[in-house]
Amino acid sequence: MPSFSTDAFSVEYRPDLGILIGRWLQALPPPELQGTYQTMLAAARAHGNCRFWLLDLRRRPPAGPNLTEWFRDQFSPQVAAALDGPLFTAYLAGPHQRLAAESAEMELHLRQAAKLDSYPLFYDNEADAVTWLCDQQERAGVRPVTQLDKR
Repeated sequence: MPSFSTDAFSVEYRPDLGILIGRWLQALPPPELQGTYQTMLAAARAHGNCRFWLLDLRRRPPAGPNLTEWFRDQFSPQVAAALDGPLFTAYLAGPHQRLAAESAEMELHLRQAAKLDSYPLFYDNEADAVTWLCDQQERAGVRPVTQLDKR
């Protein structure tokens, strides 16, 4: 049982895209927020170690330094060890998160993530984020077969 309300966070696997989507539907305190990331990892493992994540942050306030440090120092290495290759994460961020996404602390996080085979990028719209994730799948040779491909 998750440590957070399912009204606060949702996880969906899109087999047609080979993408795992996590959406925060409201703000959560840090311990519950950490639980949502653990839920994403469990869902990724349940779906063939899915390494292509779309995380919708738009309804969530910017993460504080404690969550960023936890993600960088504890969770990212855990994900890198659990999945069979690098993690590609497209974050959907709203205008209220732009300052945090462009901060020096986030730059440090992104550099650390790259060292751990994790590749996060920020996007303003979902279509661009999905396109980037699909491009990364194609480059990695793991693009899912769609109905159009079968014709």
